[in-house]
Amino acid sequence: MRKTIVWGSLVLFCLAMPLSAIAQKVGGGDMTFKPKGASDVTFSHEVHVKTKGLKCTGCHYQVFQMTQGSYKMDMSKLTKGDFCGKCHNGQKSFDVKDTKNCAKCHK
Repeated sequence: MRKTIVWGSLVLFCLAMPLSAIAQKVGGGDMTFKPKGASDVTFSHEVHVKTKGLKCTGCHYQVFQMTQGSYKMDMSKLTKGDFCGKCHNGQKSFDVKDTKNCAKCHK
């Protein structure tokens, strides 16, 4: 009886693990930044990874550290090509320097 319970628990655990992995959000989900003097910016990992096909390592370790708040980001750095500005430069993606694009991030 005890072996049956142990094996049954193991089987349920193995079946549940893939389902829980599917339910997780890409990259931990959306991240919201609250810049001073501007509207909030919500970054979507899902849009960048699934929709745009980018790899996590394209930003992490090269552009951003893995923990939120481990960097001090502001528009002056973005417009110089740091952080989001590395890709949002008008060549790879929309340009953060163009004021027509502000509402694409700030909402």
